[in-house]
Amino acid sequence: MLSSKLADIFEEKGYEMEATEVSPGGVPGAMQGGGYDLIVYTSPVEGNYGVPILNATGFLVGINEEEFIEELMQEVENLEL
Repeated sequence: MLSSKLADIFEEKGYEMEATEVSPGGVPGAMQGGGYDLIVYTSPVEGNYGVPILNATGFLVGINEEEFIEELMQEVENLEL
């Protein structure tokens, strides 16, 4: 559900994206494979993975969506792709 909402936002902004959905416990294993530019979560993620980590709980349920989108786009624009 979250990845679908994110895909819509990225498409509106002219970006392509790929998403991998994992439980919080699966984040360390997923990040070992590399290739991720950021983490967007709805359940707390602990640790430092060298990428921006954004809380999307409000975005998912429709609270402060614009603020989240602004923060997300700022992080995307700061990425060295």
